[in-house]
Amino acid sequence: MIGTGLVAILGGLAIIVSLPFATAWRVLVAAFWMAVGMRDLFLIVAGYRHCSRMRLEHNGVLLVVDPERCCAAATLSAGSIVLRDIAWLRFRAEDGRRHAELLRSKTVQSEDWRRLQVIWRHLGAGR
Repeated sequence: MIGTGLVAILGGLAIIVSLPFATAWRVLVAAFWMAVGMRDLFLIVAGYRHCSRMRLEHNGVLLVVDPERCCAAATLSAGSIVLRDIAWLRFRAEDGRRHAELLRSKTVQSEDWRRLQVIWRHLGAGR
């Protein structure tokens, strides 16, 4: 994810430099692009420090595991979506931090993915 973000920032800078505007405008837009891109990358890195793994229990409790293997409960937030092959989960940890994770199924017949879909059908209706 970090590598893709860096490539996007560099690609955007290459496009900005090639625009037919005055040099001052290109420098200003490039600086803005770089600042926004780096801010987003820092937010992603900070998120990875607090959430390396998550586990959704059968009763809907979401456990967030940090790199030191410490668990914290979290609650799913509105705006989460679970589809056939992909899911976008938004959740808030006990300490108030908000996270969003894009997940995809490795195989269509995955038992864990099917379990996530069933849990989400029951939980998602109330969100």
